[in-house]
Amino acid sequence: MEEDFGFLLCEGCQRETTNPKLLACLHSLCTECLKENKPVAQCPVCDSPIQGPDQVPLQDNLLFANLQAKLNTYQKIARDQTVVCNFCKGGAEFWCSECDEFLCLKCYEAHQWFLKRKSHEAQRLADLRKETAQSFLEGARKSCRLFCSEPTHNNQVIR
Repeated sequence: MEEDFGFLLCEGCQRETTNPKLLACLHSLCTECLKENKPVAQCPVCDSPIQGPDQVPLQDNLLFANLQAKLNTYQKIARDQTVVCNFCKGGAEFWCSECDEFLCLKCYEAHQWFLKRKSHEAQRLADLRKETAQSFLEGARKSCRLFCSEPTHNNQVIR
């Protein structure tokens, strides 16, 4: 994992996790650490009480999970691994942050034809390999659109 992103690791075992849980004390732990947690019903980092059935928090840490997924995508691209197209399984040359999909040249052309009007801008993997993890994640963040859930705000984009 990139050194700057150590905060995404489980605070109990310091390993990557695909399903981090967010505790009321704001510590983030993997389900394995929560299952092994002794004494039960306490955060293993700060000893705060854990709320939830069987003292396992129900709240997923979606921010950390999404950042981890994007960072894994960046690492796959940056390591110059052979990346396959999500559609035809040919060699990928592009990545669309909006769709979170890898595309070969042929599928990229179809993607641009159908989705360019919806502001989908796929980028060349060669260009992405030149970016830092921080700039890659910033670009991916800009492609995510969050909408206000307040009913009177008519799905306004959160900026």
